[in-house]
Amino acid sequence: MTGARQDSVGRVISASRRTELLAHYPDHLVRRLREIGPENIHTVVIWTKDPTNLIRHEAVRKALCGVGQVFVHWTITGLAGTFLEPNVPPAAQQLRLLDDVVGYVGDPRRIHWRYDPLISARQTAAPGLSASNIDLDLFRMLARPIADAGVPVVHTSFAAMYRKVVRRLAAAGVEVDDVGPDERRTFIGQLADAAAALGLTLLTCCEPGFPVHRCIDGELLTALHPAGRACRTDRARGQRELCGCTASLDIGRYLPCPNGCLYCYAHPAR
Repeated sequence: MTGARQDSVGRVISASRRTELLAHYPDHLVRRLREIGPENIHTVVIWTKDPTNLIRHEAVRKALCGVGQVFVHWTITGLAGTFLEPNVPPAAQQLRLLDDVVGYVGDPRRIHWRYDPLISARQTAAPGLSASNIDLDLFRMLARPIADAGVPVVHTSFAAMYRKVVRRLAAAGVEVDDVGPDERRTFIGQLADAAAALGLTLLTCCEPGFPVHRCIDGELLTALHPAGRACRTDRARGQRELCGCTASLDIGRYLPCPNGCLYCYAHPAR
C-alpha cells in the first residue's frame, strides 16, 4: 500500500505504551481523544492492568463513544501486590471484570491478554521473600477463565533489563534471577502448549530467538472493525528491532505510574 493510501485510511490510537492512561490518567486520555475527534479514529488500543474505567468512568466512555472500535491489551501477570507490582489490583479482582469488558468491546477477539513480562526475583534484604510468574500452574490458573471468556491470544516475553530498570531494582534491594536462552525457549514452549490446550494462541513480544509478532496489528484491527474499515498496515517506526507492530499514534507521555512496577521500561528514568 502506498504512503498516500496509508494516510487516507483510519487512524489507530495507542493509549498507551508510555504509561497507564486508562486507570491513572483518564483525564489525559479523554482530552487527547477529544482533540483528535472520535470520527477520525479507526481503533483505540488500550494498554492496561486495570480496565475498570472502561466500565465505570463516564467521561472515558463518552470520549470513546463514536470511535470505530476499542481493542484492549490487558496485562495480568499474576504478580499483583508483590514487591514487583506493589499497587496493581489483584488478579481475582481483575478477572471479575472479564464479562463486562467483553461486553463493552463487543467481541472477545478485541481483547488480548498479556502475561508479560516473565520475571523471577527476590528481596536481598529479606531472605525467602521472592516473586515469580515463571510458573506453569500460575499461568494455567489465570488462563482458564480468560480462555473461557473467548479471548483468543496471550502475549508474553521476558523482562528487558534496561539500565534504568537495573538501577531501580538495585535501589529497591531486588535481585533478578538469571534465566538463560535455553531455559527461556523451554519455558515459552511449555507456555505455548499450555495455552493451546485451552484454546489460546501464544505470541511472543520482542523476544530474541522467536518470530517477530505484532501487538498492534493493522490487518487484525481491519478484520475486526464493525464497518470493515481499513487502517494502516505498514510497520511502525521508532519501535524496538524485534517489534512487528503496525503504525499507530501513541497519545501517552512518560508520566509516573502509580502501579509502581519495578521492571517497567516505560517508567521515567530513575
